[in-house]
Amino acid sequence: MTRRRVVVLPQFFDRLDQLPPDERSASGEPSTADFVLHDLTAIIDTLAEDFEGTTIRAPDTHTRIMIAAGMTVPFVAVYVDLRPDDTVEVLSVDFDRH
Repeated sequence: MTRRRVVVLPQFFDRLDQLPPDERSASGEPSTADFVLHDLTAIIDTLAEDFEGTTIRAPDTHTRIMIAAGMTVPFVAVYVDLRPDDTVEVLSVDFDRH
């Protein structure tokens, strides 16, 4: 199987900015940078290697969802599309920090 190209769109980072704090908290709550460094890199690799096997189609749309355990958050849902040229577009993210 060929490794797909994965592109993270600006709207993903707009959404990510709304989720964790910019800096790690005194209690150790992970920051945006922690998520990008530890979780996003693994998500990108997984999508590049096994897009179909790690995503499910969202109802009534062409968008697919990857739901996974995170390193800095318990669970993460990543919303993705597949372009006609087989590039994976990472559109948005949701997670619960607790």
